[in-house]
Amino acid sequence: MQNSTNKQDTLAAINALVEIAYDQGFANGHGVGNQVGFVAGVMSLKAALACGLRHGSPECGKALESLKRIGIDE
Repeated sequence: MQNSTNKQDTLAAINALVEIAYDQGFANGHGVGNQVGFVAGVMSLKAALACGLRHGSPECGKALESLKRIGIDE
């Protein structure tokens, strides 16, 4: 009976650790996904900003300059 209880306790501890690791991995993945989505969204706007700048919009020029400052200028 004692052996069965030890196995159950060990399994419960392992399950708790797996759940903690899963939650941490999910949170890390969610953060990375937000960053990738932000960069992809900004990249999709660059063509529109460039077109606005060509048509004389100073705000579009400021927006493109701010992208260069934060390192999204490729």
